[in-house]
Amino acid sequence: MLIFLIIFFCITTNILLGCYVAIYFGFGPPDWKTALNQIIDIPRVQDYWNEFRFRISALPLLRQKISSSDLEKKSHSGADKTTVNRISQQDSRHPDQRNGIADQISNNENEISDVNPLSISEQNSKTWFVQEEHVEVSLMKLNVAMKKSGQFAAELDWRIRSFRGSMTAEDIKQFLNELKSDCRDYLESQASITEQMKTRLDEFGVLKNLAEEIDYANMEQSAQIETTLSNLNHLALTDNPEEGAMRLIKELGSLRIARHRLRDMQDRTFIHIIFNKQREATVPQQIFCDEFPGIYNRIGLEITLNEWWKQKRHEKTPITFALLDFVKFGEVNEEHGIVVGDKLIKFFGNILKERFDEPNLTGIYFGNCFLVAAVNLTPKKAIAEIESIRQWCEKITFRVNNGTEKVHLQLTCAITEVLAVQSQNEVQTVLEKTLTAAKKAGRNHTFYYVPGPLDKPPEKIEAPDFGEEATEINLT
Repeated sequence: MLIFLIIFFCITTNILLGCYVAIYFGFGPPDWKTALNQIIDIPRVQDYWNEFRFRISALPLLRQKISSSDLEKKSHSGADKTTVNRISQQDSRHPDQRNGIADQISNNENEISDVNPLSISEQNSKTWFVQEEHVEVSLMKLNVAMKKSGQFAAELDWRIRSFRGSMTAEDIKQFLNELKSDCRDYLESQASITEQMKTRLDEFGVLKNLAEEIDYANMEQSAQIETTLSNLNHLALTDNPEEGAMRLIKELGSLRIARHRLRDMQDRTFIHIIFNKQREATVPQQIFCDEFPGIYNRIGLEITLNEWWKQKRHEKTPITFALLDFVKFGEVNEEHGIVVGDKLIKFFGNILKERFDEPNLTGIYFGNCFLVAAVNLTPKKAIAEIESIRQWCEKITFRVNNGTEKVHLQLTCAITEVLAVQSQNEVQTVLEKTLTAAKKAGRNHTFYYVPGPLDKPPEKIEAPDFGEEATEINLT
């Protein structure tokens, strides 16, 4: 044993002496902290180091979660009694009695309970935010702040529409003040997070153009919010309340459009950065879904497809890609409200998940456009399946807002198969160009691109009638 200790001591001394000599003559880092940092910067070591830091940093949050859970158990019976009392008080009111906006909203809060864009992206990914050193975390925090404002806008839009026909000047004043307050809060939060992100711009490296694009998109949305605030400040409360309600709904619609553009830009930037820095393995699964729990967002789709290509799955089995985009979906939001639009997207996303279950992949690609990656499905069968869905959607009548309104939807679809020699980016580029060609040709049909050396333009599919029957669906 003594011999082993002597040998270990000699080897360690020689290593330390060699490191000292190297540093002295300028062949190494200037100090041991820098040396340690350089070792940690080795990709494989960095993965282990980040995982260690992540687990250590998450311990306080875990303890807080456990203590909160114990507290909930102790106060569960008391909370139930409070809820029962509140419900009984609401039921005792006369249906025509009106005691202010807050009371009526509490009666109908279950109607919007399923629209919770923060359920995953904010609550379940908090521990990931502990690692503040990477620019993609700042992007995700900006995304969460935007979705929080978006959720408020959806709820406010629904509340305003609920009061149509019985709106008063006081109601308009309250809605107006709430919207102005949310706009100011979001601008303040956006400015703070954007400032944090600017301190890490060196992380963009060769992707500096993306930093400029995201900065421009942030400024564009800030300008839209400032315009909205200016419009709201000049809104005359003495005007017809119904006209004031329509003005508020219009402003909410403008904010929604700007928010969707920024969301798509943020997702693309986030993806480019984590792939460029080879940090995709560090992104928690919870961030793969956000606005609609269980339905993949662009981040979840891209990281999963990237893993498929690493596994060379596209070389071993046939894969067919499709994009399905709603026709004039913005008009649905304008006419029926953001909450109704979100419910339609969630409903359709779940339908696609049922039709293309694992090992297939489905999710929201951008805006209101869905992506399907069908494994072990030939192009001919994929075309038949997508066309069947398009025709089925065309025959559906959705009953919304307690069945008082009807919504009809149409789809524009693009399909292409994957060749073994194609990269993931090449497939997606071809697919997006095919969808663009389908939209230019008039929408509400399916276009197919045949990959090959001749590079023929996408072709319109002349599919037979699959006999889908007219159906009414009550979307609650």
